[in-house]
Amino acid sequence: MNFIEASKFGGPEMLTVVEVPTPTPTEGTLLVEIKAARVNYADIMARSGFYPRVQKAPFPVGFEIAGVVKGIGGGVEGFKEGDSVAAITQGGGYATHAVIPAATAIPLPVGFDHALAVAVLVQGVTAYILLDEAKVKEGDTVLISAAGGGLGNIAVQLAKARGAKVVGLTSKSKFEAVRCFGADHVADYDDTGWAASVNKAVGDKGIQAYFDSIGDLATEAFSLMSQSAQWIIFGVRSDMRHALPFEVIPAMIEKNITFRGFNLEGSLHQVQQALSALLKLVGEGKLKFEITKYPLREAAKVHQLFEGRKTSGKIVLVP
Repeated sequence: MNFIEASKFGGPEMLTVVEVPTPTPTEGTLLVEIKAARVNYADIMARSGFYPRVQKAPFPVGFEIAGVVKGIGGGVEGFKEGDSVAAITQGGGYATHAVIPAATAIPLPVGFDHALAVAVLVQGVTAYILLDEAKVKEGDTVLISAAGGGLGNIAVQLAKARGAKVVGLTSKSKFEAVRCFGADHVADYDDTGWAASVNKAVGDKGIQAYFDSIGDLATEAFSLMSQSAQWIIFGVRSDMRHALPFEVIPAMIEKNITFRGFNLEGSLHQVQQALSALLKLVGEGKLKFEITKYPLREAAKVHQLFEGRKTSGKIVLVP
């Protein structure tokens, strides 16, 4: 088997192809022949040395896979060779094969496209659970940062499916794409005064939920939040390191705004239900996805393009 290893923490050039014997599944595990591996921002952070789960290099890269069961370890029930599964791994997803705990394998419907499955696995599940935890409902107005990105465009579609009004924050080059995903209004976070256009679009009711992958606490968004609004931070941008301004605290108290963080690892018990719901929506054609595939051996090139924001849609490596 082949896998991609980060030989040291650093840039994309640290990614190399390593060839080793194909492993044998042990007690309680499955051997999976990987058909698709998702490229995600967590992979970039891990390679760069900024991902808490990865403490040292070298290490095998990749956390999201979909493929076919090729071997079954002792004590495993409910799976057979040839079954299609998806999984969130502890690493080693950029590979031709992986051994995973059977308990983490998520069965896929017969014939379901592996690239599509891995495209919705983490980002789709995260978006679904975020909306669930914020209890977004018909008539609400939600603000979604990075709405043109992989997670953001799913969140836009899921919020619209719930009957919410959606405001997407994205770069100007992605305005039209975000509108096509269903956003009612779009704005560029990097434009000073962007909140004024959003305020005009949403009116006095304001924003009931803000899904924030930027983590800029000096943002203009505070002026948009409604009574009992929820602000959930699930990511950060390294170029936005602003502390919470003291002057917004009275408004948070007065409006009873909930301000919290979110990490999918803390909600793993919800993954199976969320993924099942997402796959059903995909099967019914109610979610749109743009998927770009690259050969596994081009992982370093793909990381370079991804970091340079020169990719679009869901990026998948195919062994």
